[in-house]
Amino acid sequence: MKALISFFFKLILFWLCLFALQHALFLSINSEQLTGYSTAEVASSFFYSFPMDLSASGYLLLLPTILIFISLFTKQKARLISSIHIINITLILCCLIIGIADLGLYLDWGSKINGKAISYLAFPMKAAASLSAIQYLQFGILLTIQAIAAIYIYKKRIQLSIPTSLITWQKVLFIPVVIFVLLLFIRGGLQTFPIGKSWVYYSKNATLNYSAVNGFWNFMDIFANPVIKNNPYNYFSNEKANSLVREMHPELSDTTTQILKSDRPNIVFILLESVSGECMKKLGGAENIMPMMDSLASDGLLFTNFYANGFRTEQGQISILTSFPAQPKTTIMRMFGKFDKLPSLTRKLNNNGYSINYYYSGNTDFANTEAFLKSSGFTKILNENNYPWQHTTKWGAYDEELFNCHIKEGNLDSQPFFSVLMTSTNHEPFDADVEKVFKGKSNADSYKNTVHYTDKCVWNYLQFAKNEPWYSNTLFVIMADHAHSLPSQRGANEPERHHIPFLLYGDMLKEEFKGKTVSRIGSQIDFPAILLGQMNIDHSEFWRSKDLLKASSSSFAYYAFDNGFGIISKDQTLVYDHNLSDIVYRKNNNIAKADSVLLNQGKAYLQNSFAEYIGFNN
Repeated sequence: MKALISFFFKLILFWLCLFALQHALFLSINSEQLTGYSTAEVASSFFYSFPMDLSASGYLLLLPTILIFISLFTKQKARLISSIHIINITLILCCLIIGIADLGLYLDWGSKINGKAISYLAFPMKAAASLSAIQYLQFGILLTIQAIAAIYIYKKRIQLSIPTSLITWQKVLFIPVVIFVLLLFIRGGLQTFPIGKSWVYYSKNATLNYSAVNGFWNFMDIFANPVIKNNPYNYFSNEKANSLVREMHPELSDTTTQILKSDRPNIVFILLESVSGECMKKLGGAENIMPMMDSLASDGLLFTNFYANGFRTEQGQISILTSFPAQPKTTIMRMFGKFDKLPSLTRKLNNNGYSINYYYSGNTDFANTEAFLKSSGFTKILNENNYPWQHTTKWGAYDEELFNCHIKEGNLDSQPFFSVLMTSTNHEPFDADVEKVFKGKSNADSYKNTVHYTDKCVWNYLQFAKNEPWYSNTLFVIMADHAHSLPSQRGANEPERHHIPFLLYGDMLKEEFKGKTVSRIGSQIDFPAILLGQMNIDHSEFWRSKDLLKASSSSFAYYAFDNGFGIISKDQTLVYDHNLSDIVYRKNNNIAKADSVLLNQGKAYLQNSFAEYIGFNN
């Protein structure tokens, strides 16, 4: 009996030490996000992670425990002992792989493995393309070292022998006691509700909170709760939430400011991959990252307080083309039977005589994009399979090829046309073979170089486009699909992480608006109302979309991250973390009334949009 108890004790201790090592590694690699935080607060991550680590250990012991129970009643003990060791070594490798995957995902997305990330496994090559070869080498070496060390320690320190002399009453007592202890570990104690992620969220720093989330436990939780059937964001009654959201979108009696020379222009929508507002000097960013966009802004209409609603391309496209906001935890583009129930800007334009075209040199099957595009009314879709692209990265052809393609193919599109040009060179891991304007070796320098390249490609494209017969009757819309943590290493929930460029440009713009700016606060979901307002086309079905060119329009932006939201108004900015049930960032610390109003609006907005998302199941 002592040998069995010793085995369980050593195995639990082994798992706890392995998890502590993973937490330490996570904190070390993300140390830049912990500047200004005390050693005590950082060290508290290990304290808060302990109950979840213990719970994960309980899950990991389940199968070996069942085999041990079986061995008590059989003579095939050696074979079962061998099976238990094979299972434990396999579980060690699984935990280490999950830990490494969490490290890579957090560097890119600002979250650990979630349902959205799992859905990317249908496209493993695309999912793997976000990290650089150097990062894969580093993580591969790290995984190998951990695996060798962990398996060596396990084999050296943890032995199992099954007693042969246990009498029946000892077995009867031993089995329920072990089951009770394991279940106690798994649920986190005897309290009313079992352990959840909120147990480990203790800081306003997202990196500290994520460091305390046990990777294996989190992975198991995803599969235990695969489909979201009930709204996890019920802050108010549905009636109150709906009322608050409607108050944020009042009926406006004034007319929009007409900035275009024609109400039926061609529209070329240049969707920039992963470009942050911090890349433009005219948006308060650094100089010389996007000098051409800064130059274009001097002859265009620039929206200076414009935000992405999410942090992935699929979220940006949904927001822009349907005015449906990004969701925490999930994404509607991947849900057949949901996205096709949304209003569609492109269908609206198609019904008003527009040809609808999509130019992209990557894989449109990825993230269910092509299904969404076809459902939205795109009739011409160029992708990696139906055009002879020459010079490519893992995510698509170099941007200059994409723009050259449109110069060639655009003349074949029926006018008026709405054409989306989706760039791809500025995608993680930012390893495209472009001019190295920024000479450093950091990820930030690599990012700035690919942004600079895309910026130059946009400029060159517009110069070539001026020679095309359709140019003078075309409005160019230049907007990012989402921002990025780079170049300033922003956290996933920070407002600056969602600030993006949005520029209207071209001969269609009236002279008096060239070189001007719009400071009213908005986001990607406002684009349908802005565009359709200029075209005198009813846009009432896009009820969340605000026409920022109306003087009386509301001025706010909402965005979602992994499990919370940010909301930005003229007077205040708040970031709310649902796991913490608390505000983790505020711009102004002495506006209590603004806090209360804005917080309730953000909560209502999240509750209302997620309720609509779930309602599409019915």
